[in-house]
Amino acid sequence: MTVSAHVPVAGHPAEDVQVVGGRQRTGVLLLIVADAAFVGALVFSYFYLRGLNTSGAWITQGMHTATIWVGWLIGLIAVASAWCYRSGVNALRTGKIGGLIGGAGIALALVLLDSVVQIIQLASLPFKPDANAYASCVYTLAGANLFHLLLTAVIGVGIWNRARLGRYVATNPWQVEIVAIWWNWIAVAAIAGAVTTSFIASPNVGG
Repeated sequence: MTVSAHVPVAGHPAEDVQVVGGRQRTGVLLLIVADAAFVGALVFSYFYLRGLNTSGAWITQGMHTATIWVGWLIGLIAVASAWCYRSGVNALRTGKIGGLIGGAGIALALVLLDSVVQIIQLASLPFKPDANAYASCVYTLAGANLFHLLLTAVIGVGIWNRARLGRYVATNPWQVEIVAIWWNWIAVAAIAGAVTTSFIASPNVGG
């Protein structure tokens, strides 16, 4: 009877943290570029339909419109959330893991609050999505923003929990910094939506 011994073969050496982090950052940036193209298309559609106003189909006569300040409230909460998260990342860079836990926790709470406000806005809009071109655009922009917020909330839970478990260190902050890029983007997208929906009346009244 012959017994053969299995000799383990050494694997490839682990890649440098900077190389892996740079690759992941590029992936997130490409994701943001793709998402920015989508948001840009929504903004373009809004202003295109508003300017065209074919047969007065932009806003039906006598129809109530969305309250502008609610959109700005949603955008400003998103900005505050991104700022809190960035503060947590800066704290990690100085070795203060508690700062990351606190910053990410507050940022997550604000994102959840913003999601609730966005849902309330969608539920209380004084028109249906198929009412006219304006209504369709508002619902689509709000829905896209809600998707951003919910996705960020899921990511935020993961970051906060890992920070709580001590999985991050000042010498390797790549993951939290990459998430900060996404967090900043959703704040920019929310403000873009607020700016866009602040322009309601069509300049082409006789369209």
